[in-house]
Amino acid sequence: MNSQLLSIIATIEKTIYTQAFDGEAIVSVQDLADQAGLSRFQLLRLFKHGTGKSLDQFITRIKLETAASFVCLTRQSFIDIAINLGYSGQQSFTRAFSKHWHISPLKMRAATLKRNQHLYLNKEAFTIPAWRVNREQPLRLWIRRYVGSYVQVPQHWSAFTLETKEILARVKGPYYGVIYDDPDITPVDQIRYGCAIEAPDMNTPTPSGWIEFISPPSRFIVFSLHGSYLEGLEKLRPRVLTWFQNHQETFGTSGFFEIYPKLPEGDEHQKRDMSLHISLAY
Repeated sequence: MNSQLLSIIATIEKTIYTQAFDGEAIVSVQDLADQAGLSRFQLLRLFKHGTGKSLDQFITRIKLETAASFVCLTRQSFIDIAINLGYSGQQSFTRAFSKHWHISPLKMRAATLKRNQHLYLNKEAFTIPAWRVNREQPLRLWIRRYVGSYVQVPQHWSAFTLETKEILARVKGPYYGVIYDDPDITPVDQIRYGCAIEAPDMNTPTPSGWIEFISPPSRFIVFSLHGSYLEGLEKLRPRVLTWFQNHQETFGTSGFFEIYPKLPEGDEHQKRDMSLHISLAY
């Protein structure tokens, strides 16, 4: 998939996810075409050729994947989720959601709560420290995106290192894992994961083949861990869920970032320092 199409996809996902918090999520096909320097017809043809799906089909899928995140990970009402994602009402939203996921929003939320119930009782999770931080300035990331299960992430980091030797010689870190999908929602072999570095400034052009992501000033809850990648998978999820279970907070627009002071090397058993930053709504 070429860098132009990756940039278009990133714009669609960011627009839908951000506006789903702040208002009605509307993606303008003409605006996408203008940003890409294409005619509307050229954009539609490029998208169909590169993804095998029409642009409308893709936008609908991203909206419903975003909706599933809100259904499973927040207490937001279904009518609010529907309106924020551009549906005329809860009935049309429920119909589209049920067709895509083969389960209603109500049943998906109930199933998620039941599935995670044992995690809320995990006492060890509370040993991982958590604190709030405010980031006052926008954050600009250059991202390489990968698709596959989370067990493939160590290989993704290795590929990221090999692909970015020249850039990594100029940028010293920190290094980011950008998390796009929840494994309870997305099929395990289709999880999207990005390895990223912080751009040196807001003006340096994005390298060819990379995706740019600008995260606005945000509040974060930060979980810190020294351990292996496998320990992170095992411990951080119950820690995050128990924290949100006990605090009246809502996810924000800047997403989820794993942050490493040094580029992770070695396999999934290697001990390393990392922190998980989760955006909170203002």
